[in-house]
Amino acid sequence: MTILIIGAGIVGSIYGWALAQAGHPVRHLVRAGRAGKLAEGIRLDLLDKRKGYPKRLVGSYAIRAVETLENPEEYALVIFPGHHYTMSEVLRDVVPRFSATDFLFLTQNWDGSAAIDAALPRNRYVLGDAKAGGSWKDGTLVGALRSVDIGAVSPESDALVARVKECFESAGIEALVHEKMLEYLWVQFGMTAGLWPSLVQAGSFDALFADRSAVTTALEATRECFALLEKRGVDLDEHPEVRLYRSKSRLLNFIAFLVIRQMFKHSEWAQRTSSHALSDPREVGAFYFDVLETGRMLDVPMPIFSSYRPIIEAFVGDEIHSIAPHR
Repeated sequence: MTILIIGAGIVGSIYGWALAQAGHPVRHLVRAGRAGKLAEGIRLDLLDKRKGYPKRLVGSYAIRAVETLENPEEYALVIFPGHHYTMSEVLRDVVPRFSATDFLFLTQNWDGSAAIDAALPRNRYVLGDAKAGGSWKDGTLVGALRSVDIGAVSPESDALVARVKECFESAGIEALVHEKMLEYLWVQFGMTAGLWPSLVQAGSFDALFADRSAVTTALEATRECFALLEKRGVDLDEHPEVRLYRSKSRLLNFIAFLVIRQMFKHSEWAQRTSSHALSDPREVGAFYFDVLETGRMLDVPMPIFSSYRPIIEAFVGDEIHSIAPHR
């Protein structure tokens, strides 16, 4: 399967490397002037959680970058592994170039599928959530790779879901299929939006987990995000990953604190995939203000979550004008 990946960022480069290693022709569509800078490839330091693969890779990815699309129809799949607030650019500038090619949108989703539906029929796209990530350190992509979550908005896309699953699994990447993909993405979005402000306030993972009260407050803010999800119609009982965070029991809160601390302080996987948070104010701000605005629109009380607003505004700085029109 010939694959085009939009951009050469962290997630796209990790998946692109793995798919290329499996024999798929992979190209990355980059902005003008970027291809030359990638001519010597990308240095990689990856923690690889795929079954049957070496657990550590230190090497390089001979990335094939293009700046123009000379023959768009040669691609069987286009992958967009980007921020949700840049989706409109892709729908406007990239999607119309393809008359029959399928798309995988590996991006956070909070607004639903209406904008995508206006640009593509549902049998030509699926949604996904990356289980890969990392950060750039001294010119090296220091990251981790495990799996990918995918799912359709409607049954019209089921055949495409199967093809995308087969493609990723040919590279040893487990593809987990969700029946209610939009709900799954909203839950991940809400959890992230609820927990990130406390990290910004603390300034580091070590500082956050040295303050149990800060983690307790973060859990309270996350529960407010869950209440918002329920107002949107999400049945949280169908999402077992939130159970530990939902309880108001002191004992379970303490257990949640221990679990989260263990995960972020002692899991190299969590450290690598979360390390970018404090270096990307625009992403943090977009998550926070998207959820805050939806809470206001749906009249859901979010006093703890709202209390982080001055901290997020200071962290985001001048970027706030481009991500928070309703702030």
